[in-house]
Amino acid sequence: MDIKRTSGKRVSARQRDSFIAQSNQTTIRKPWKSLATVVFGLLLSVPGLTQAQYNFTTFDVPNATATSVNGNSTNAIAGDFDDAAGLHGFVLSKGTFTKIDVPDALDPGVFATSVNGINAPGQLAGTYSVGSTNHAFFDNNGNFIKLDPANVKSQGGFINAKGQVVGTYRDSSQYRHGFIWLNGNFTTFNVPGDARPLGTVAFGINDIGAVVGDYVAASDGNRHGFLRSSKGDFKTFDVPGADITIGEGINNAGAIVGAYIADGTIHGFVSNNGVVFTTVDVPDSKETQIFSINAIGEIVGEYVDSTDVQHGFIGVPSH
Repeated sequence: MDIKRTSGKRVSARQRDSFIAQSNQTTIRKPWKSLATVVFGLLLSVPGLTQAQYNFTTFDVPNATATSVNGNSTNAIAGDFDDAAGLHGFVLSKGTFTKIDVPDALDPGVFATSVNGINAPGQLAGTYSVGSTNHAFFDNNGNFIKLDPANVKSQGGFINAKGQVVGTYRDSSQYRHGFIWLNGNFTTFNVPGDARPLGTVAFGINDIGAVVGDYVAASDGNRHGFLRSSKGDFKTFDVPGADITIGEGINNAGAIVGAYIADGTIHGFVSNNGVVFTTVDVPDSKETQIFSINAIGEIVGEYVDSTDVQHGFIGVPSH
């Protein structure tokens, strides 16, 4: 089974370079069908976990074959979608949809851009492909900068209000490391005790610089979530009963979102600082993944319906 965002296309809407434990495949993530389908009510039951409740709006980009919402601020969302030409990024702001393609990713046959993060000023971060190689990027109003600490392979995650971009890169030995980029400077890190070469995958960052992601532990070979404080201290976490836990996003209040696999099924989760967990499933979905949570607690992600079609969603807390 394949979790996508950090994740191979059926690839999810972000070219994410990890996901399943022991997996060495590359993955991606995925904008709007009409914002017409609104789902209310209780979420599907997962034994042993509290159920979170949200009002869901689902949507797909017109003429897209797959859609994912990867990042959200309080005034815009971003993600990616597939069409006949390939994978494109998008931004949806004030009802206006804008397609995003990194110029270097426009050659025939290697058309792939995924927007994974958007901050309040409207700066973007994500991943693009040139041939079979992925690179992280920062975009400030159409000015794209490649982010690749080792100039081998990288993927971009979220971006905070300060312009810090979080991501993951591989070195020449294919060992994965997390990074934080700001104004041309990189800070790199690994969760203590991670396993080479699967290593550490970083994806979410909030405005104070706290980072979430996942890593493969050398001690058990399993994939776990992690929280790295702004001071560089690490805390690891697992959703109770999960076989795999993936940290994806974090807001300024410390709410963490992500995805986990239990009994062969992919679910979303919301957690308070990696301590208390609630499970989230879009009603009638086969798979649900949450990628980002904004300052007012709205979540975004992707789900797979009963016909194996991938859609984006926004979840607004129903309390």
